[in-house]
Amino acid sequence: MNILNTQSIRPHIRAHAPSILVIDESIDTIVQINNALSSEGYIVLAARDADSILTHLHRALPELVLIDATSSHLNGFELGRWIKSMPIFRRIPVLFMTERTNTDQIVGNYSNGGNDYITKPLRIPELLTRIATQVTARDNGPS
Repeated sequence: MNILNTQSIRPHIRAHAPSILVIDESIDTIVQINNALSSEGYIVLAARDADSILTHLHRALPELVLIDATSSHLNGFELGRWIKSMPIFRRIPVLFMTERTNTDQIVGNYSNGGNDYITKPLRIPELLTRIATQVTARDNGPS
């Protein structure tokens, strides 16, 4: 199955637990992110293909989308641009996961719809901080 849904979440101050849509072709990466985010009170939705992505986006708007930018099956940058081009999804922060580390490539993350990025291999404390920052900024931003 391409979709992981986490039901075990810790109580959170929010009215509802924030959901994070994780898009990556690697099951190992999805499991690693799921374990880290669910332990922090997030609901993790996972997708490995375009159909699952669309299902999640249309079922319930996530608070953030975390995309593997360099997947072999899906162009993460095109997906980021598409999300930001759709009025209903525009306010959802997009974080790219990438192995790219030179300045031009990093700047490209932002020009492709990204609000932020994190390099692979993932450093979980950094990932959690970047996600929390984006979710908080979205919650405190204009309506």
